[in-house]
Amino acid sequence: MNPDLGSQPETSEENSPSDPQGLVEQLHYYKCLLNDLLSLSMSLSSTNDLRAFFESALATTRKMTASDAGSIYLIDRSAPVHTVCFEVAQNDSQPDRSLVNFAVPLNQDSIVGYVAMTGEALNLSDAHNLPDDALYQHHKTFDYDIEYRTRSVLAVPMFDSQKSTIGVFQLINRKVKDISITVENVQEITLPYSALDEKLLKAIACQVSLYIERSQLLGQVFPV
Repeated sequence: MNPDLGSQPETSEENSPSDPQGLVEQLHYYKCLLNDLLSLSMSLSSTNDLRAFFESALATTRKMTASDAGSIYLIDRSAPVHTVCFEVAQNDSQPDRSLVNFAVPLNQDSIVGYVAMTGEALNLSDAHNLPDDALYQHHKTFDYDIEYRTRSVLAVPMFDSQKSTIGVFQLINRKVKDISITVENVQEITLPYSALDEKLLKAIACQVSLYIERSQLLGQVFPV
């Protein structure tokens, strides 16, 4: 969607009237964002397939944010030990490696668990270089298991209408080039997620949450 993958135009306040090309690029960028958001909104009423909607929402969001990978998780409170479960996962660099049907404990030890427990978003420039006082950690075994390298991470909570956290929407590795990520090139081709990326993901997470609640009303079965 973005002419320069991973880049975002400056805001209108920062664009000079003497830079018409910059204004054109900005208008094109936001037009593409709007079209993708409208398409996602319309799909709320066009499908009753929960997994298909998750896959579509994740793919669209990754396109909008130039993300190499991402996952949608739901909290499962049906067992004595509550967990956060992968529902869908996508990774352009490792498309054949999947973490679907994998779960992590619902606690603050992991990035996803922390977001699910606290209801706070995390926007990390480097998951392998976290603040010393961070309560959470990036479980590097995930990277080792699929021969991958996680760097930039954006994870936001999903809430139901009662303001309870029901899941987490996570994006990984915002890219500046449309090539596969390796340990050797990850520093060069990835960027931190922007404030706009975070706003977009929070807005989309709200739509996904609405879809989940609608699916519950229709009797679709998944963890709650």
